[in-house]
Amino acid sequence: MIVQIKLDIPDGRIKDMLCCALEGGSNYWYWIESYNYPEGQTEEGLNLEYPHLDLPLIEGGSLTISDQEGYMPDRILDRKTILQGLTIMAEKWPRPFADFQTEEDDATTGDVFLQCALYGEVIFG
Repeated sequence: MIVQIKLDIPDGRIKDMLCCALEGGSNYWYWIESYNYPEGQTEEGLNLEYPHLDLPLIEGGSLTISDQEGYMPDRILDRKTILQGLTIMAEKWPRPFADFQTEEDDATTGDVFLQCALYGEVIFG
């Protein structure tokens, strides 16, 4: 039996997960290659406090991420890939997803999330 549940996940919780990944859990494998601002916008114009956490959630904004060893092609992290990653995480890695839902997430939870968002699976670690 398959049960689908719709969840309302605030951007703040997604930023928490990005923080867990980008400021800790995924540091052993990723690089941010570029900060991609929405067309016609600039870093100065948007004046984001944490571009690495905010840009992927802004319409038209994203990060280009690569792995440190160059095994995988560069990937774009944006709202679409984040939503896909959360779905994949819920389906394939229910324990880390449960930790996310109960706000017991940590660096490992963030790492699983980021890899799900970028690659659709856990490749590193």
